[in-house]
This record gives sequence, C-alpha cells and structure tokens, in this order.
Amino acid sequence: MSSMAVGMSTTRICRALSCVVVAISVLSVGALASAQVFPPRQSQPVPAPGPSGQMPMQPAQAPPPAGPPGTLTRTIPFVEILGDPTRAFIQLGNMNSPMDTNFQLGRSLAGRIAVEKFSHELGNGKFVFLHVNGLSNPPIVSTEGRELRLQFVIPILVFKTYYNEYTADGDSKLGDVTAEKVTVDVYFMPTIDQRKLPTFQTVRVVMTGEIKEPDKCMYFFDMLFPVNVCNATAAYLKEIKPAIENGLREMLLHPQTRMRFDQAIWPYLRGELLIQAGVNPAGPAQVQIFEAGFHGTDYMVSYVPR
Repeated sequence: MSSMAVGMSTTRICRALSCVVVAISVLSVGALASAQVFPPRQSQPVPAPGPSGQMPMQPAQAPPPAGPPGTLTRTIPFVEILGDPTRAFIQLGNMNSPMDTNFQLGRSLAGRIAVEKFSHELGNGKFVFLHVNGLSNPPIVSTEGRELRLQFVIPILVFKTYYNEYTADGDSKLGDVTAEKVTVDVYFMPTIDQRKLPTFQTVRVVMTGEIKEPDKCMYFFDMLFPVNVCNATAAYLKEIKPAIENGLREMLLHPQTRMRFDQAIWPYLRGELLIQAGVNPAGPAQVQIFEAGFHGTDYMVSYVPR
C-alpha cells in the first residue's frame, strides 16, 4: 500500500473517532443534566382565608408590664376617677343671694359661682329685676378624643321677674320667662402628675340655651314706659353664659380645688388597686406604681402591692 493510501485511511479513522468522542460528550452532558437533583423546599402551611375572603392577621401581643415579676396592670376610666356621675349637678340660682349657684362635679370638685341679678331701669325711674333658677340632671358622659365630656342638661331655667319691689304686687306685674334644655358642657383633659397619679390638665366649659318666648312679652307702665321681658331675658341669658363658663373653669382650676381633688384621688386609687390584687384595702398594704399613663381617657397603671 502506498504511503498516500495509508495517510487517507488514517485521516478517515481520526475523523470517525472525533465524531464518536463528540457524541459521547453530548450524551454525557445530557445524562448529567437529567441526573442533577436539587434539595426539596420546605413546605409552608397556607392559612385558611377568613369569612370575608381575606387572610387572617396575626394576633398582636400585649406588651409586658413594666416592673419586676408579679407586676399587675389595671385600666380605670377617668370618669370613675372623677367620682360617681349620678351625684354630679349644676344649680343656677340667685333668688336669695348671688352665691346660690353651686356645682358638684366629682371628688372634691365642688364650689359656688356668683351670678348677679339683672336690673333694667325704665324711663319713669323704676326698675325691672330678673333672677334665675334651675337645676341640672346628672350629666351625660362621653369622650371626645382625649377629653372627657360631662354634659349637664337643665330641663327648665326660670327667669323670675319683679317690677320695682320684691313684693307680691311687684311679682305679679310681669310674667316670668323660661329657657328649655339649657346645656352646660364641661370638658376635662386628663393627665398624670409627678407621682404618676391621675389628674386633669385643662378644663373647658361651654353653655348653650335659648329662651322660650311666652304669649306676652311687652308690658307698659304709666302708659308711656314699656318693657319687653323677652328682650330683657335674652340679654340676661347672654350675661349669664360667660359668668358660668368662666366661673366654673376658674373654680375647677383653682389651686385649692386641685389640691383637694389630688388628695382625694390616692385613697380611692389605692383601694381599687389593692382590691384587684386580692388585698384588703383596710390593712396596711401599700401600692408601688412603676408605670402609668392615659390611653384616651382611660388611666392605665402597672403596680405591685407591698
């Protein structure tokens, strides 16, 4: 065989072997790809949807109470701290003296307000006198944001009229006038003091009301000197409004009133916290407060009985 023939045979064999090698390589790669195994994923439980079709939320965990082990927590509405609302009232009156107007809103929150009578001079040199008298119902209690609202409703506020003198004759000269459903709203903003005890930071008072006009408003004296008792009563009610609002607010924020209220709070609070802890408040046990504050108008306290 010639050398040329030998060379051509060798070339064919090499080409054939190369194809075989390539085919084996391709098969090896395919086998490896099909044989590769990945670790399985951890299965996650799927929560069942709620009645509305939404996924349920995880329940929020309450923060642990501040203080050592054994610390108790208590929430007390501020209206209970103020006192029994069924015993609260506002009385407007000055039939006997300017100090007949008085109020009782809670623990040691009581006082008197001066509401002067109304005097109107006629052209004949004589006077018309108006006095006021009315008692509120127990308050309607509600909350508005961070404020506690006590709404006192006075079903009937009577404006007693006299002409010239305080006698039966002077009383009969004019007709009395009334105002219905007069309201006095007292707003308390609660807070805590340096001892972490509940108290109030600010007070707002708002009085509203309108007179109910009687069948007769106009009266004449000595033929030429008229008086309109409806207009006089409306002017008197306008004078009473700031007297009640400012008087109540100043009395409630007076340092002596605040001091009496703060002094009355601790015995009540101590007794409530000890009773919850199962301790007789009549004994010598005391209460150590670790943390306290207000959530809206609710007093929240963490404490330990000692």
